[in-house]
Amino acid sequence: MPTTDGKAAATRDAAIAGAVAGGASRLVAAPLDLIKIRFQVQQAPISSHPGAKYVGFLQSIRSIHAEEGLRGFWRGNLAATGLWISYSAVQFGAYGGLKTLWPPDIANQHSTLVSSVNGATAGVLATVVTYPLDLFRTIFASQGVPKQFPTLQSLASHTLETRGVVGFYNGLGPTLCQIAPYMGLSFGIYAALNDLTASSGVHWVLSYVGTGATAGLVSKLMVYPLDTVKKRMQIRQLQRNPSYGVMTPYSSSWACFLDIVRREGMRGLYKGTVPSLLKSVVTHSSTFASYEVALVVLQRLRQDEDDDDEMDKL
Repeated sequence: MPTTDGKAAATRDAAIAGAVAGGASRLVAAPLDLIKIRFQVQQAPISSHPGAKYVGFLQSIRSIHAEEGLRGFWRGNLAATGLWISYSAVQFGAYGGLKTLWPPDIANQHSTLVSSVNGATAGVLATVVTYPLDLFRTIFASQGVPKQFPTLQSLASHTLETRGVVGFYNGLGPTLCQIAPYMGLSFGIYAALNDLTASSGVHWVLSYVGTGATAGLVSKLMVYPLDTVKKRMQIRQLQRNPSYGVMTPYSSSWACFLDIVRREGMRGLYKGTVPSLLKSVVTHSSTFASYEVALVVLQRLRQDEDDDDEMDKL
């Protein structure tokens, strides 16, 4: 078992590497994230419905660019970047710390199960810690133009005045129901695929990109309806331009789920699947690869420091 100092160092390295990975993935995935959210919070059915503002992936890109410009694809990017960096730091830090708690024989024999449990636990912890930023990110990405909230400060002040501190956690319930299986599957699939590719001779960075992309694609597809419900619950109080469609003030996540199925059919739960799956492939591949590379660099730097300390003692 690792020493106490070793555990602390492993957790710290994992947190720093996670923050680097979160920032890197955010830079490339922001436009896909915004498009996905716009589809998820649109109540009108797609398929060229007369009341639908967005009816297809390419059409949504043209519409957003025409109305909001290129910068519109990074709307709410400050909140989102803060979310992804802090979320990834907490998640990977917790994941790295949890790995050191398992007896080596169990961790080696049941690596996929252990990774799933650690991933789900770390995901829940990171979600609770960073949830207000997730809420702000969703609202900024959903409001369109004209903006109801031009700055983070205006949104935070409005939330505090109208709903109190509890308002910063609007939609937390469905989020936790979605994030636990999502991260459990993601880390479990990633670990299982890494075990399979360990002896394949594939360059380790390319291996992490491929396994991360596959893990993101499969896990996101399996929990996507829960993510749609989560997004609807997060913006149920948002007043938007009527051209974006009205939002129903759902009383609960279950009521939201049933209303989507009744009004929009089962397809309504999968709105924005194309940009979402593209985003998951991009973010998971870049996140896991960046994390693994940063972790190796940090570990080598720490090893060099330890070697220097040993030399000084001689």
